[in-house]
Amino acid sequence: MDSPKTILKTVKAANRILIPLHLRPDGDMVGSALACYHFLKSLRKTVVLISADPVDKTFSFLPGEKRIKIEDPAKLDLAKFDLIILLDNGDPFRYSKAGRVDLPPQLLLINIDHHDSNREFGDLNYVNENAAAAAEILLDLFQAWKVNITPDMANCLLTAIYTDTIGFMSKKTSAETLTKAAYLIKRGANRGKIVENAFQSWSPKTPRIWSVLLNNMKTRKSIAYSQISYKDLKKTGCTSEELSSARGFAASELLLPINNIKAAAIFTEENPKQIRVSMRSKDRFSVENVAKIMGGGGHANSAAFNYAGNLKDAVSKTLKHLTK
Repeated sequence: MDSPKTILKTVKAANRILIPLHLRPDGDMVGSALACYHFLKSLRKTVVLISADPVDKTFSFLPGEKRIKIEDPAKLDLAKFDLIILLDNGDPFRYSKAGRVDLPPQLLLINIDHHDSNREFGDLNYVNENAAAAAEILLDLFQAWKVNITPDMANCLLTAIYTDTIGFMSKKTSAETLTKAAYLIKRGANRGKIVENAFQSWSPKTPRIWSVLLNNMKTRKSIAYSQISYKDLKKTGCTSEELSSARGFAASELLLPINNIKAAAIFTEENPKQIRVSMRSKDRFSVENVAKIMGGGGHANSAAFNYAGNLKDAVSKTLKHLTK
């Protein structure tokens, strides 16, 4: 892992900086990217925030969110940039639907992440797999650089940490995580506003998804699972952003809390024969390994993957691995 001093020197030497969000950007990705954006703008850098996928409206309250351009980074002229900063990316190309992206030789890459799967693929790397969120690591760097954490930055960072720990319930939530959260509140983060927007601002359509999932819920051994077909999904009228938040909540807050359940899986047919599988787990039960086997990734207690095929096969194959 490279030193904060070396990383800061590289950042200061750059003029045009690209921050691509990973596919299906979550709270940690959005919050970390925006906090980094505010810091870089304080250095008077030209910064481009870009996301191949739409950003969930849940995060529209964050300062700077409208600066995020919705376009695949692979379509940009990357030769115009001299630095790319990847945050919360366990995979070096997770930010583009094109798969592998060829970077110009002059384009340096800084990799800041907390995924166990990260293999330090950057020119400079700051990776801590024990951190509860990428925002924790970014805050470590800011503090090492003696950055003045503004209320805007504090709100972005606390949103990232709060959402990635599912309200401080994840396994990786540590005393250090809570200390950082307290520090960010002291620096101006509005905890109440973050909680309201991240966990208490559901669309009126969202309960329709929960209703279907609860009706379809089944258990096998210590696994709770449910599914929603493309046909039923269309009936709810939910957008892709609403769906993303709804299924994550269903897995972690509706299925996983059931007594004697160690893991929960939600199978969503987003398009005909295109299944998204979202998994959550308790304690030492890892769903990350199952996600990797199926071509996805994530963390020990929160992981996901895409499956090409029908719902029945997706459920059968996933449960086979989860119940081993």
